[in-house]
Amino acid sequence: MITLGITGGIGSGKSYVTRIFAALGVPCYDSDARTKQLYRENDDLKEALTSLLGPGVFVDGEPDIPKMASLIFSDSQLLRKINQLVHPYVVRDFIKWTSFTHAPYVIFESAILLEMDPPFRTTRVLTVSADRELRLKRASGRDNSHLQSVLARMDKQWTDRQREAGADFVIVSDDTQPLLPRVLEVHEHMMKLSIQTNEN
Repeated sequence: MITLGITGGIGSGKSYVTRIFAALGVPCYDSDARTKQLYRENDDLKEALTSLLGPGVFVDGEPDIPKMASLIFSDSQLLRKINQLVHPYVVRDFIKWTSFTHAPYVIFESAILLEMDPPFRTTRVLTVSADRELRLKRASGRDNSHLQSVLARMDKQWTDRQREAGADFVIVSDDTQPLLPRVLEVHEHMMKLSIQTNEN
């Protein structure tokens, strides 16, 4: 399956860009949403998370996402352990999802695509970049208490420059440049790549 990985830091606008691809008819896998669903559905994963984070991270079988985030993003070593645990489950879920998907290419959206451990390679990578202050404004709004949690998460993620170095395409989401023309350029590239792959 030809896969376009879409990544970008919190508040970058990657989810908005992904929705544009979805409007063009491209099937999109939202790794963040699916991960939360796996927390609910997969008993083995739930047990492993409870072992690492404590029984309080699940309430009546439902994951306490804010509590998980506060624990994980305040401890770099714990964050790494959680990522190493969760990412293989997500990749297997994505591969299963693609088996039911029929399209020239699909999208795998993840804020930490290029940081995944163990690594997960998509056919091409698109990163969405934005000024740090704009990202903070988007992600936290005017909630100062939320601002600190956004900053903590940002500090644990790669910088735009690091992501851009590992990407095939870069889209700047600065609220001034139109996004659609750049999305259409990438879409055209992926469609041609799919045709070339099928011909070979």
